[in-house]
Amino acid sequence: MNKQIFASIALATSLVATSASAQTVIRIAHAQPEASPLHEAMDHFKQTLEERSDGALQVEIFAGGQLGSVNEVLELVQSGNIQMGTGASVLLSPTIPELGMLDQFLLFSDEEHARSTLDGPAGDTLNAAMENRGLAGMGFLELGFRSFSGNRPLDSLEAFEGFRLRSADNPIQIAAWRSIGAVPLPLDWGEIYSSLQQGLIDGQESALSSMVVERFYEVQSDVSLTGHIYWPEVWFANLDFVNALSEDERALMMEVAAETVGVQRELVAEANAATLDQLAEAGLEITELPEDDRAQMAETMNSAIADMLRENVGDEFFDEFTAALD
Repeated sequence: MNKQIFASIALATSLVATSASAQTVIRIAHAQPEASPLHEAMDHFKQTLEERSDGALQVEIFAGGQLGSVNEVLELVQSGNIQMGTGASVLLSPTIPELGMLDQFLLFSDEEHARSTLDGPAGDTLNAAMENRGLAGMGFLELGFRSFSGNRPLDSLEAFEGFRLRSADNPIQIAAWRSIGAVPLPLDWGEIYSSLQQGLIDGQESALSSMVVERFYEVQSDVSLTGHIYWPEVWFANLDFVNALSEDERALMMEVAAETVGVQRELVAEANAATLDQLAEAGLEITELPEDDRAQMAETMNSAIADMLRENVGDEFFDEFTAALD
């Protein structure tokens, strides 16, 4: 962990020391910019929780990766140095393998299906897996279905052959993309723009809103609506911290957290609805991957990773999660 992170934690700790002794300070770290729906939702959590607790529960937010990468934030939360963090499920699954079940392609038919599934029994199984690693699930925030921006259209499955795309540093995702002939290159999120600009990669896959927030449209010519995968932004807390709260404080915090998840999902839906118009106005060509190609894509990619998922999570959890989906 670098010196900058330690300095930020030290600053936060000094702020806590000056707070009234009756206050509990909740430090939250995330990697997204302050202009994102996620940060706006976290600010809603802060304002609402502080107001409803009459100031007894205070919230400090560290945005834009101030405290390090998603995995560094995860370590900080597990160790209790901070109380909460968020991260895309695909980035957390190397540490919490059960979240890798969400790495399957075309798992959900639409946003409502994804939300109801993650708020139901399937989400409960994932929360239980997090508790086994000292974490409490605070909710599944939305990033939306992912599509591609690139320097050429992906209007057929064959178009992926040789396409150099940014991939998360995740073995399952790398194997899946290779199964359809694409060339996945693991890059940190902050490296995507410059890699696109320099032509080191042909494109990237993300939620539509991210293409605007991160200004990827400035260095791309095409948007391909593939809707190939749905990854939530997982909101997690230190389990010991949550359990140490009084029953009333814990109930209030979870109530406000549930409201915050709803607020964030609505903000993402609004951002995504406006995004296509913005991308078209920026001069990008919009194409859609045909349904037959999407179905073949899902079959090929999910077949390529099924054994890896079973090995990572075990047959029992694989079958339990799959049954909960139904």
